[in-house]
Amino acid sequence: MKAIIFNNYGLAELRYQEVAKPVAAEDQVLVKIHATAVNHIDIGMAAGAMKNVFSLKFPWTPGYDLAGVVEVVGTKVQGFKAGDEVYGASLGGGTYAEYIAISPATIALKPRTLGFTEAASVPVSAETAEQFLFRHANAQKGQTVLIHGGAGAVGAYVVQMAHQAGLKVLVTASLEDKNFLLGLGADEVIDYKGRPFESVVKNIDAVIDLVGGAVQERSYPVIKEGGILVSANQPVSEELAVKHKIRAVFSQLQPSTEGLSRIAGQIDSGALKAYAGEVYPLERTAEAWGRLQGKDGAKGERKHGRIVLVNE
Repeated sequence: MKAIIFNNYGLAELRYQEVAKPVAAEDQVLVKIHATAVNHIDIGMAAGAMKNVFSLKFPWTPGYDLAGVVEVVGTKVQGFKAGDEVYGASLGGGTYAEYIAISPATIALKPRTLGFTEAASVPVSAETAEQFLFRHANAQKGQTVLIHGGAGAVGAYVVQMAHQAGLKVLVTASLEDKNFLLGLGADEVIDYKGRPFESVVKNIDAVIDLVGGAVQERSYPVIKEGGILVSANQPVSEELAVKHKIRAVFSQLQPSTEGLSRIAGQIDSGALKAYAGEVYPLERTAEAWGRLQGKDGAKGERKHGRIVLVNE
């Protein structure tokens, strides 16, 4: 089979080459991958920017999201059969490939109303959003949530889910994304280029931080006592959390069949909208990564949603 392979750290090490097709163990399923999605963490890990936290064992294949068809079911696996159209997430990477042997605990039947390309954009983004809001923040109707980076792939699901749960939804974003976010259910969009959000908001029940850096540090004072900050991309400051009498959590996705099935149902019912961005063949992964980083000189406005890689 063909796959993206790294034999060392560094983006220049990216190779699209022939590798051995995996074999499903008795507690795994073998999935023929039709599509996967690009996440920022793929690029960071390949570049070596995260090796102090997530060291890689080479050869390494990136990729977390997947959508495809079950080809082989291990003898100890129940609940799936050959021919099932599934989607899910691989915590160990490996989805930038034509096949993957994966635990059935991190996949589910894909939404019936989505094709493989659209379905591949969903798992990491949507399940991360759900866990941020309801597992960590324990969001309740009537509360106020502030979302940093709400126009991104994860943020779009956080906005939708928070709105449907009856929260007041505030989002920091660029004005170019204002109409998109209002359409998803945001109550107010704060132009992060125009004014500091902390001059506008206070007494927030929960902050969902999808940006990090100085934005996260400036968020602690706007959270009410007993509130929570949930971070996606960097460790939180326990010192600042104690100082402001709040909770702070650095969350990492824990994919599950249950969560993915619930999200598939919400998509099929129309309660959630899925957004896939640009689509590239897997062999053009380097170009897709450049697009995500704004380095490829591509023309036109970026679409909302994950960039998707497809096996042609």
